[in-house]
Amino acid sequence: MAAFAVPAAGLGEAISQTAHATVPPRFICFLCKRKFATAALLTRHKQLSELHRRNVAKQDEEMSQRKEELRLVVVAVRRQAHELETAISKQVLHDEDLANQRTALELKLRKALAEYSDVQEKLEASRGQQIAERAAASGARRPAEVQETRLGRLALSAGAATWQGNKDVQEDRFMIDIQLEAPGGEKIIGFCVLDGHAGSLCVDAIVEWLPRNLQKCIKAKPALTEEHLRQAVTEACVLTDDEFLAKAREREVLDGSTMIIGLIYPDERRVSLDGSRASGHCRLLIANLGDSRAVLCRSQNGRLSAVRLSDDHKPGRADERRRIEAKGGVVDVQGVWRVFTPGPATFAGRSVLWGLAVSRAFGDLLMKEPQRFGCQGATGELVSALPEIHTYDINPMEDRFLVLACDGIWDVLGDDDAVAVCVEHRTADLAAHALIRRAFEIGSDDNLTAVVVAWTMTEDSEAASNNKRGRAG
Repeated sequence: MAAFAVPAAGLGEAISQTAHATVPPRFICFLCKRKFATAALLTRHKQLSELHRRNVAKQDEEMSQRKEELRLVVVAVRRQAHELETAISKQVLHDEDLANQRTALELKLRKALAEYSDVQEKLEASRGQQIAERAAASGARRPAEVQETRLGRLALSAGAATWQGNKDVQEDRFMIDIQLEAPGGEKIIGFCVLDGHAGSLCVDAIVEWLPRNLQKCIKAKPALTEEHLRQAVTEACVLTDDEFLAKAREREVLDGSTMIIGLIYPDERRVSLDGSRASGHCRLLIANLGDSRAVLCRSQNGRLSAVRLSDDHKPGRADERRRIEAKGGVVDVQGVWRVFTPGPATFAGRSVLWGLAVSRAFGDLLMKEPQRFGCQGATGELVSALPEIHTYDINPMEDRFLVLACDGIWDVLGDDDAVAVCVEHRTADLAAHALIRRAFEIGSDDNLTAVVVAWTMTEDSEAASNNKRGRAG
């Protein structure tokens, strides 16, 4: 490359002129190839322009077509792989032929899946941008996807990711910025994943009402104890469900939502080995309704393991089945285990025989009050809004991070698989994103949402912990 010289006296002017000549204007809609004088005009264009709307629709349509082409490629390669394994079992192929074909198919599948996920990534980014623009236009606040805070001796970092995936609509929601205050002024922080079904009315109501009701029920207790917190969470879930059911009766809708929520709270009553109070110690409360799940990553003796912290509420679970059948419900397999009303009901002017793949949830009016709608044989609520609650000590020396995710993740990934995906990434938000992308790649057709919460001990806590260990030794 040829060198060139600039007179010293004119260096600043030359740089300024070069920058002015080469740096593009800041306010450009690259999709529509239009420039704007201000950010406000660019925003107005994206929100109101018919040209922009058409170009976005065209871009999304082209990406959707490419996605379908790649999906067919993935299906074809997987079929070929299955046929190859059949040939292996029948010993039709020689070892060298087998190895070469298997390698070629693995490479082809890996390449197709990567491109398939890349296209989905672009589609989700486009959807996210459109949601952001609509939120900005209406003055609404988008949920935070990264949250950092401190509680006791823990420095916490939460990240969330969500994809609509192959579903026609996105009915998942998440919250990673729940801030609650106990009666004594103690701080409680929460993280939640919600998975709506039969519409988004219920899941959106839960996002709005649940934090408010949690705060109300916690403040009504005399003090922050495990028993009082359990009671408050149960009361808040029942109160929120009652409020939504009133809305569902008015509008005659069948919307519902599952929930997995984690609350981290201080536990100053814990006593150390030397008899002193373990200041800054924290505990974790997990409350579950439905088949979203909480999984903890734990490190012991240099090995990472997944510890499941919640039990899925599936109708086929023995205790759930007994509860449902005792109230007149029917539990049967139709693709998966489902709870059904014992007969048809009259709902919104039509005869309905309703089934659901979870046994606990918010909403689901027909399952909560089947007798109200003429369903013969049902004697009570078939689907419950009573959460199942577990509490755990957080040991920062062993416990690494928490994963909360909807069933779109767990339908295709085991607990250990999910932890293995997350540990490859440096931050909670990157781990959450990698988790939903991996679930999509291996075949999940559901909405996909994951929240990852990681923690470390703060330096002063580590020093205090080291000092205590030194004195004990």
